[in-house]
Amino acid sequence: MKKFAIIIFSLLLIFSTTAFAKNVTVTGRGMTATEAENDALRAAVEDTLGVLVDSETLVQNSMLISDQIYTQSRGFINEYRVISREQTSGGGWLVTINATVDDQPNSKLMSELTRLGIINVQLRNPKIAVYVPEQHLNYNVGGGSGGETAIVKTLLNAGFNFVTEVGTGLSYQNPMSMNVAQMKAAAEKFGVDIMIVGESFSEGVGDLGNYLPGNQRTNMQACRARVEAKMFIVKTGQVIAADGKYGSSYDNSEAIAAKKALASAGEQMGNYFVEQITGMYTSRQGVEVVVYGADFSKISIVQNGLGNIPRAKNVNLSSYDGGRAVFTVMYSGSPQTLFNELQAVTNANLTLQSLTYNTLTIYVR
Repeated sequence: MKKFAIIIFSLLLIFSTTAFAKNVTVTGRGMTATEAENDALRAAVEDTLGVLVDSETLVQNSMLISDQIYTQSRGFINEYRVISREQTSGGGWLVTINATVDDQPNSKLMSELTRLGIINVQLRNPKIAVYVPEQHLNYNVGGGSGGETAIVKTLLNAGFNFVTEVGTGLSYQNPMSMNVAQMKAAAEKFGVDIMIVGESFSEGVGDLGNYLPGNQRTNMQACRARVEAKMFIVKTGQVIAADGKYGSSYDNSEAIAAKKALASAGEQMGNYFVEQITGMYTSRQGVEVVVYGADFSKISIVQNGLGNIPRAKNVNLSSYDGGRAVFTVMYSGSPQTLFNELQAVTNANLTLQSLTYNTLTIYVR
């Protein structure tokens, strides 16, 4: 386990992405030199937004951008130098600067654009590619990537219909250290909106009996695994989530135990990414909960259960007809997670019939 711990510690050190920034030379105008300099700073940020955001979005949100972004232009610029100051014949000033605008994925500018909804991370049904190769530290267990498959399965179960399991389609040795340009190139290969890249490791930790009272030999092999991954928006290169999860399992075959442990960690990572996509930069989203029950007393159990879920707000009964009720709920998570929480707070027998990105259909008995 010491070797495993050392590798995990090393992985934690490489969550950062390669920093980059946009360098521009622009000219500002004003009645005073200070006004012209401030106008140049605004022009530098405006020039950068022209690359990050499509023109239609800029036009639709022009007032919001003007009030919330351009007024803070100085805060989005790493550094700048004045190239020239020139007073015009009309009494005004022209100031030309060379500025470095901080447009790296997790910069203040990107965070503000996302918070304001200018850059959209709330894609209703994005195309997602998942690349999480695996390594078993004792030997090659083969059979594809258990963690990657588990992430893909979790995303599909959450209602995302366009998910690609990359598998051997890419060959980066250290996916977690991929820079933005490399991640964008990989994403473009698969034509996706969101890319999830990472690494997964597993290691045999001996007989299961070593971890049970009495230390009796069981001939069952125990394994531990960790899946590390980060997710980014392809259009902007903005990394919007990164984490690592542990999993453990056992089997009479170490290879199978390793796959089970990787799948456990991968499922946790998948749930984490579902939460990030559905809840990123917004407190709640609207979810429609369709409930079928023998009578309204059964349906009332579900209604009360929804009211007892902390993250579920504004639970409203939209319609009821012949044992079918439709509720609207504001919820900061995925429909799958909502169902899991609903099961935990009710004693009723609930059956999940179907789910999509924002619709949950269940039977109550």
